[in-house]
Amino acid sequence: MGIFSWMFSKNTETNSQVRKWVAQEIEKVDTANPDVYGIFIKLIHTATQYGKYSIEEQNDKFSQASRQYLGDATIFEIACYTYHRLENWLVRNQPEHKAELALPISKWIVEKFSLTFYLDEQLVSRLFKEQLDRYQTITGAGKGLEELHLELEERILLTKGDKFNQKQLPKDPSNIAFDSQYIKFSLSNYEKNYIPSIITDIQDYCSKNTKKQSIQKQNQNQQQVQGERDYLYGMALVAQEDWVRACTAFTKVISANPKHYDALVQRGLLYVTLHQSVEAVQDFTIAIEVNPNEPTPYLHRAKCYHRNFRQKDKSLADYSAAIRLAPRDVAGYFGRGELYDEIALHDEKQALEKNDHVKYAEVSEELLAAINDYSQVIALEPEHDGAYTNRGLIYARKARVNKNADFIVKAIADFEQAMNLNWENGYLYKQQNEMKELLENVSQSEE
Repeated sequence: MGIFSWMFSKNTETNSQVRKWVAQEIEKVDTANPDVYGIFIKLIHTATQYGKYSIEEQNDKFSQASRQYLGDATIFEIACYTYHRLENWLVRNQPEHKAELALPISKWIVEKFSLTFYLDEQLVSRLFKEQLDRYQTITGAGKGLEELHLELEERILLTKGDKFNQKQLPKDPSNIAFDSQYIKFSLSNYEKNYIPSIITDIQDYCSKNTKKQSIQKQNQNQQQVQGERDYLYGMALVAQEDWVRACTAFTKVISANPKHYDALVQRGLLYVTLHQSVEAVQDFTIAIEVNPNEPTPYLHRAKCYHRNFRQKDKSLADYSAAIRLAPRDVAGYFGRGELYDEIALHDEKQALEKNDHVKYAEVSEELLAAINDYSQVIALEPEHDGAYTNRGLIYARKARVNKNADFIVKAIADFEQAMNLNWENGYLYKQQNEMKELLENVSQSEE
């Protein structure tokens, strides 16, 4: 190659875009404690060292040949090979760090060389993977460095003149033989002086981070132990009905671990007791985010929406979620039954204010839904006096308006059962007598 053509060749050390970029980036790397990006920069920097050696009495022809393999296309092939060595070392020695290190480094290699070659990332990614597959096939077959170097030598020969992704070797066999001699010597030097350096960097990184992770895990374990102690202390204070101090104890647990599900639920319940409904809803909401398959925070958030904020849509959604997650827990059905009953009663009052007696007397869907939920509570827990009481009151309320004999009979039966289960429901005795008198009047009118 003449001096003029050499000066304008892309494939020289001075015209390599990657070399220029590495020279800038390597200054930013903390060589004592490199992060993953720093490891990537050192890998590419290592790849640029290929061909850097001095041969005593090196002739001009050999020196001229070497200049053909200092460009970015050759660096890409060396980077692929170096990455393969890095990845294989991780698989054998530190598999737990493979995803943490190998994945981002491979991504950055593709990004950098796609920019260098002005090519689509998908194409460079495919070529990168294909080359890694070739090396992996050789390694997987139990072959050693000699076979790997033969594959790499062929890939480097294809890059002569900075020819990226070439398919055929130059036709002049004499040039190939001479270049092959140069490449073999360079690879031997690279393997001896530079591959150990990148492996050492990876080894140091893994060693330091394994130790760091061990310390972090130890600290986390200590925090968890302390957190459980604080949680148990909070539960002891709850048992003593010391609400304020219990709330403080749970707050300490949550400060150390914002996703402590049990502490969030318990503090939410304390906020309800302390009439801090906004804070209670916030804790129940976070608890749901932490564990969306637990029914308890849905149930208690539903109660807050229902009783404190009068947000029926949100309350109904949460009651229904609690029921879906715990279909044999009566609390969700009972709470939703109360809400449906309140919605129906509100509509009845509005109808009465408008003198709409037909609407006032009709049995709405919400009322039927309330009856159905109370009935479900009774089916699951036959001695639930509250469900008998509320269902009886619904039957009685509508029976007074529409004189439905079936509702009257059901109200009398529910009041009777509620009083048998709990003497405190004795106040229902008057309601029951009214229903009996109403039943007698309805029966006489039908005669």
